[in-house]
Amino acid sequence: MPKSRMILLCTCFAALMSFAQCGGGGMGTSQGGAGAGGTTSVGGTTSAGGTTSAGGSKATGGTTSSGGTTAAGGTTSGGGSKATGGTTSSGGTAPSGGTTPSGGTTSSGGTTPSGGTTSSGGTKATGGTTPSGGTTSAGGTTPSGGTTSTGGTTPSGGTTASGGTTSSGGTTSTGGTTAPKTDCLGQALAKVGDSTTTSRKYLNLGDIRLINNRWGADALGCGSATYTISVNSDKTTGYVFNRPKCDNSPAAQQKAHPDYPEYEFGVAPFGANSSDLTSPACSSTTLLPAQIKTITSATLNMDSFASTYQQRGYYDTNFEFWLTQNNPLDTTKSPGVYAEVIVFLGWDSIRMGSSGWPCENKGNMTSGSAALTLCHQKDGWGSGWRFFNFNLNNGPQDTFSGKVDIKAIIDWIMSSSYKSGFTTDMWLTRIEVGTEVDDNTQGTAKVNNLTFEINGTAKSIELAQ
Repeated sequence: MPKSRMILLCTCFAALMSFAQCGGGGMGTSQGGAGAGGTTSVGGTTSAGGTTSAGGSKATGGTTSSGGTTAAGGTTSGGGSKATGGTTSSGGTAPSGGTTPSGGTTSSGGTTPSGGTTSSGGTKATGGTTPSGGTTSAGGTTPSGGTTSTGGTTPSGGTTASGGTTSSGGTTSTGGTTAPKTDCLGQALAKVGDSTTTSRKYLNLGDIRLINNRWGADALGCGSATYTISVNSDKTTGYVFNRPKCDNSPAAQQKAHPDYPEYEFGVAPFGANSSDLTSPACSSTTLLPAQIKTITSATLNMDSFASTYQQRGYYDTNFEFWLTQNNPLDTTKSPGVYAEVIVFLGWDSIRMGSSGWPCENKGNMTSGSAALTLCHQKDGWGSGWRFFNFNLNNGPQDTFSGKVDIKAIIDWIMSSSYKSGFTTDMWLTRIEVGTEVDDNTQGTAKVNNLTFEINGTAKSIELAQ
């Protein structure tokens, strides 16, 4: 073979290899996919990248690389419809056999420059339908890979940004609607300015009731006796009382019908159907009634129980509690009222003086911060219960502050000579704080706060906001 023909043959062979090299690793899908050559390398359906490269169906490259369906002699190469022997080749309308120079209908690679329907990346720049030869570049229909940027259908992953259907948690933010607090009869908490003058009506103070108890005047038919219970503007509570001359009975029968505006914690001992009942038949608190054998502690803390008088007649200020044989809330049994225990804090000179009811000194004890003397003890009191009357040793006092121990008083009685008949199966039903008001007495009482405690759980006066 002549050298010139050999040179020419070598030159053509080199050119052929050059075109094959361009078809095998050019502008298609780069470095990845189905391996450095795709499904069919050097002449197959796809070259230099295959269906997918650098990460799946949509990454740095498209379905077809460097323009043609077939590289190095196939239907398309170097970007046109036909390359090196096809309808189109490097230059002109049909130079070297091609319809369009440099590869097809549009120069430099396809319908749109640089390969895709849209230049530099197809339908969406930097990653559209056909960037640099493939259907998608740099990751798919949407930039940076996937139907939605940075992951899922919604940014940062989920259907809804940052998590749930509702931001920061629940359907209702910071709680929801709170119903007004009511007692066992559906009465709402009292608020500043609330008051009543109606007999036996009360104000709801949480686990405590303030009752307009004028049972004596009612029994005597004395409409001129007036009482007002109220929540004051300074958030103290109390009552105003004015008991004129009401009892016209013979002197020996008088002083038997006092009125008793009071704070009640618990429930009356008489039962729901008793004529002695002057307050609701349901308890003001879940802490009482309670059996004595279940009580480990029971105290009352009075923060300034203060009384003032415009007229001093016949009265006493006190706290008291009641014991029954059965639970008064059990309507299948009689409560069996067993004992009334009352402690006088303040009193008039007639009531406790030599012409009244002098102290008999039946024993002494200490109840919290109060030193007490048992002045009177009677059986068959009222409707047949036992009666215990203690006096404050350093009384009478118009104002009292301090903690008294109810459990200590019960324990003292049950260990004294008066213990006969008491059992720990009995029930503590309620504790009261109030003023017994009889004829010719006028004044006011005001309380900063009261706290009742049973077995470590304390309840104080509560008002609506």
